[in-house]
Amino acid sequence: MTSALPKPLRFYIAAVVVGGAAFLGLMAPSADWSPNVLGEAGLFVLLLVIAGAFPMPIAPKVKTDVSTAVLFGAVLLLEPGVAAPTSAVGIATYTLLIRFWGERLRLPWYKYPFNAGATALYVGLAALLFDSLSADRALLHIAVLPTALVGYAAGTALVTGAASLQLGVNPLRFWWMGTRENGPAEVSLLAFGFLGAVAYDESRWTILALVVPVMVIYIAFSRLARLNGQLGEALEKVGSLQGRIANTAKLASIGAMSVDMAHQIKNPLAILLGRLETLEDRIAPDNRARRHLDIATHEGWRIQELVQTFTSTAQAQWVPMEISSLVDEAYGIAGLHNRKRVRTQSSYPDGECKVGGNPVLLREAFSNIFANAMDAMKDGGRIDVAATRSEEQVVVRISDSGEGIPAEMEGHLFEPFHSTKAHGSGLGLFAAKHILELHNGNVEIESKLGKGTTVTVSLPTNDSAHSKITESSEVDKLEPVLQR
Repeated sequence: MTSALPKPLRFYIAAVVVGGAAFLGLMAPSADWSPNVLGEAGLFVLLLVIAGAFPMPIAPKVKTDVSTAVLFGAVLLLEPGVAAPTSAVGIATYTLLIRFWGERLRLPWYKYPFNAGATALYVGLAALLFDSLSADRALLHIAVLPTALVGYAAGTALVTGAASLQLGVNPLRFWWMGTRENGPAEVSLLAFGFLGAVAYDESRWTILALVVPVMVIYIAFSRLARLNGQLGEALEKVGSLQGRIANTAKLASIGAMSVDMAHQIKNPLAILLGRLETLEDRIAPDNRARRHLDIATHEGWRIQELVQTFTSTAQAQWVPMEISSLVDEAYGIAGLHNRKRVRTQSSYPDGECKVGGNPVLLREAFSNIFANAMDAMKDGGRIDVAATRSEEQVVVRISDSGEGIPAEMEGHLFEPFHSTKAHGSGLGLFAAKHILELHNGNVEIESKLGKGTTVTVSLPTNDSAHSKITESSEVDKLEPVLQR
C-alpha cells in the first residue's frame, strides 16, 4: 500500500482484498461455468462497465453510478459462485478502463483491488443469502428483502470503514451521514435492479426495454442535482452578501464618526503643533528634553497627515515607494508605542523593489501589523521580516515569536471591534486589511498557539498598481482608518 495512507487503513485494505480473493477462491471453482452461464456472466460484466461510464449525480457534489442495480440483478439471477467473481471482474474492469484512463492516472492504485475485493465480499454474501432462502431461485420471494439489506449494509460498511480510517472520524456517525444523504437514492437503485432481474428472467430481450427508464432516471437525477448545486451556491452567495452588507454598515458608521472626529481634531491639533514648535525654538538642540519634544512634534505631524488624508481626496495620490523604507518606517512607528525588547531581522530583495500606493495609509497598515506582533510577545521576542518580489507583486512576511492566536478567534481577526487583547478595540487588523484591499492587495494570517504568528501581505508592484484614485467608486472606498 502507499506510504501516504495511515497504517490501520493499509491493514484494513489488505484484509478486504485478501478476504475478497479468498471468497472467490472458495466459491468460483464449485460454480457451473457452462457456455450459457459464461454468456450471462459476460453480459453482466458489460453492463457494469457501461454503468460505470455514466456517473449519476444523487446529491450536490455527490455522484454514483447505476452499477448497484446491475450488481443486485447479478445477485438474483446468477448462482453465488458466478455472481461474486462476475461482479468483482466488472467493477475492476470499469475502474481500470474508465476511471483510470478517464482521470489520467490520478486515482491511487490501491482503490482497484479494494473495490474488487469489497464487491466480491458483499455481492457474494448477498448471493449466498438469496440462494439459501429462496425457493427454486424464485425472484418474487421474501428472501429478496434480506438480500437487499445485506448487500446494502455490507457495501456501505466496507466503504465507511475505509473512509473513517482515512479521515479519522467516527465510523458510525460517518455511516449515518452517508445513509441519510444518499440512502434513498441507493435503495431506489436496488429496487430498479430487482425490476431488471424480474424482466430479464421473464425474457432476456426485455432488458432492452430498461434502457429508456434508465435514461429518464439519469437525466432527471442529473438535472435535479445540478439545480440543487446551483441553489446551494446561490445560498452561499446570499450568506456571503449578508456578511458583506453587515460589514459595510459597520464601515459606514465608523467612517462617518471618523470624518467628523477628524474635523473636530483639526483646530486643537494646529494649536498643539504651534506650541510644540515654539518650545523647540526655545530649547537648545543638545538639551536632553529636546529629543522627547522632537518625537512629540513628529507624532503630531503624523496625526496631521492622517487627518488630511481622511478629509481630503486630493491627498489620495498613488506614488511609488521602496518597500524596505516603508516597512522599516512602519516598524519604527510601532516601536515608539512599545518598550519591550524586540529583536528583528529583515530580508529584502536585491535592487529596486517598489510598490504603488498612498504612503500615509500603507505606513499605518504595516504599523498596525507590527504593533500587534509586539503586543503578542509579553516579555519581548523576535520579529522576522522577509520580502520577495515577482513581476506583478511584492510579498512581505512578518513573523513573530509571540503567543499565537486562539483557534476560536481566527475567524474574527479582521472584524471590527473583535480583539484578543484585554484593552484592545479590535480595529488594528481591520484597518490594515481595509487599507491593503484599497491598494488591490491582500493580507493572510497563519498562527499556531504557543509558537507565533505569520502575517503575509501581498501588494502589486508599482508597475502594475494604479497611479492614483480617480473614479468616484474608488474614492468612496477611502474610508477612515483608526488606530487601536
